[in-house]
Amino acid sequence: MTVRPWRLSAEDFAALARGEGGARAVRALRLARRSRTSLLIRMIAAAPEARPAYRLLVDADRASPSAVAEVLDYPSVGAWATRTALALRRGSPARPVDLAFVAAAAALRAGVPARVDLPAVEVCALPSLGLVHDPRTLAYEPLPEVDLGSHAVRLDVWAGGGVPPGLAVATRFDLERWRSGLAGAWGVLERDHPAMAEEFAELVTVLTPMPPSPTGTSSATAADAFGCVFLSLAPDPETFAVTLAHEAQHTKLVALMDLFPLLVPDRREIFYAPWREDPRPLAGLLHGTYAHLGVAAFWRARRGLHAQTEYARWRSAALTTAETLLSSGKLTPTGHTFVTGMAEVLRRWCAEPVHPDAAARAAEEAAAHRSRWQARVADPR
Repeated sequence: MTVRPWRLSAEDFAALARGEGGARAVRALRLARRSRTSLLIRMIAAAPEARPAYRLLVDADRASPSAVAEVLDYPSVGAWATRTALALRRGSPARPVDLAFVAAAAALRAGVPARVDLPAVEVCALPSLGLVHDPRTLAYEPLPEVDLGSHAVRLDVWAGGGVPPGLAVATRFDLERWRSGLAGAWGVLERDHPAMAEEFAELVTVLTPMPPSPTGTSSATAADAFGCVFLSLAPDPETFAVTLAHEAQHTKLVALMDLFPLLVPDRREIFYAPWREDPRPLAGLLHGTYAHLGVAAFWRARRGLHAQTEYARWRSAALTTAETLLSSGKLTPTGHTFVTGMAEVLRRWCAEPVHPDAAARAAEEAAAHRSRWQARVADPR
């Protein structure tokens, strides 16, 4: 398994700062994250109980590097490796023996015959493959897959555990409804936003259904589970598509922040975010700004009063928070360059004319949100 330093060209960095990137830049981000996961697994393999599994993983990699890469790229593997390596480093309880599940999945994908002693667990899952019926033979039930033509994603509810903290997962879901909803959303992206579709296909391999939200569509991206988007079903293809675009932005930024320190560490300060009802730390503000740069780009390419209203609302919101970031004094030099790239795009967009009714509605929504936020901060009860 290859562990190598990764670099990003100035051209690709500038494109990512504009909210874009393209397939080449996001592929570099994905490969950099794979290298990170490989390094974490090497650290875990220092534990005696993980060494047999690591030897099998190396054998599988010699037989088929592409098969092992597919397993290493799987979001639950990255999440497990991060959690386990950190626990070992801190001397906290950890299960390095669970590397056996990763090695077994890699051996099966690589066609390497092996006898694997899987640890005793309540639910046995092989990452990227599915739930094991018989640990002796490694017979498993494949994860459901949604074929989107040029791209396919797996639907995975993390039955084997390890869901990132704070995220709710729907253990049961209607597969046909998800297939239909995703097909509609993917049609919107491929037809009207091909660059976004191309980036999403490079970045995201897994969708995890969340319970329905009483207030609208829920979605989230966990930094350690790179390549997975957690979300609930959206009411229509357009809403589903913009949600996918939004989370792809978070995914890009997660990987970029592996490579570059963008923020000066500071957990004390909190800031107003025009898309949240709660105050946000600096890292949350940066993530939200970048995601809503992508949201504004989505609506900018669409027609109609609703699209223009959404465009006006989110270009202005993202510019406001980009300016907050630039004046915070909490950006590294690289971070300042990155946010400056975002702000330059947003300033140009904010100068573009929209329908007067769209501008008025967007301003009303923004003012109402800030008023609610200020009232909540003044009286947190």
